[in-house]
Amino acid sequence: MKTRSLKNYRASVGVEAYDIDWNCQEELLELGRLCASQCIVFLEENITTENLFNVMSKWGDPSRAFTHEYIVNKKLTGRHWREILVNLAYVSNAAGKNLSQGIAYVSYKENEKGKPEGMFQNGELNWHSDQCALDDGQRIIGLKGVSDTENSQTQFLCTHDAYESLSSDMQSMIKELVVKHRWIDHVMAPGLSDIQSLLAHYNMVPLDGMETSLYSETASGLPGIKLPTHSFDGFVGMPREESNRILMEIGGVIFQDKYVYTHDWNDGQVVFMDQEITLHKRPTNIESGNKRTMARSVFYVNKLYDSPKSKKVEKVRYNGSFYDIEDFVTLVDEDRKQRYYATT
Repeated sequence: MKTRSLKNYRASVGVEAYDIDWNCQEELLELGRLCASQCIVFLEENITTENLFNVMSKWGDPSRAFTHEYIVNKKLTGRHWREILVNLAYVSNAAGKNLSQGIAYVSYKENEKGKPEGMFQNGELNWHSDQCALDDGQRIIGLKGVSDTENSQTQFLCTHDAYESLSSDMQSMIKELVVKHRWIDHVMAPGLSDIQSLLAHYNMVPLDGMETSLYSETASGLPGIKLPTHSFDGFVGMPREESNRILMEIGGVIFQDKYVYTHDWNDGQVVFMDQEITLHKRPTNIESGNKRTMARSVFYVNKLYDSPKSKKVEKVRYNGSFYDIEDFVTLVDEDRKQRYYATT
């Protein structure tokens, strides 16, 4: 395997990988380590969606939002979850039973019932990361162009260089700050339908009041910022006005063109992206009838690294306390039930 610089990109983190021997197990593991340390890795080589799944399976366990997982496995039941369960099934079935645990499609395509077969079906997507309100182990998304992807773009931004450019005092402050999260519909994805926005809600911020550290690292130890771009509800223990001022100051350093890699898609290409200190967005507006289809494969890197930042989280931070996943899901269930029956 060889690497070279990404085109039209000036940041220090991010590469193109090529000449990969897909029959060499050690080289496939090295590709995973490259993704964990470089955060943005582009492959021109065309591999099947199934092969993408199999390669990433060598790096770690598949990652699915724990709320989605509880719904699909029917550990969360009742009328208040029914609509979400049905639509998650449509999305999962599109990938096929063998791949549904780690693969979802991003597409406007609909099944014979007129239901979406892909996540993030329509509109543009603002800067975000997967499961943003969770202090989880490093996850890697493999985003593959499946069909009709020409003339569409995805943008990627790793926060490492911006963090390294800050003063030592600012870095120390970032390491101490804890973010409070609150979900607001149609901020991250202004064009999404209500049901798709609901799916995103229970992927990203299933319960208002979740908390995450602002500072984070990849499993390989690369420092950066877990930036809350669309769910920010202030910093713990700090007035909102002061919180907003600090976030704007940090954002002014991060959101610079030199840190943004813009990828112009062609079918078959893959971009791997970290979800811990790296953001991505879709500037392309997907509208009704658009046939653009992407495969989105999400895995941890716990088979490559033995560190807390490589493994699936076991506790959730919420309103100043830590909860086991099962106990936290009980809170999510009660909140969802109250919201549902208040509007029916």
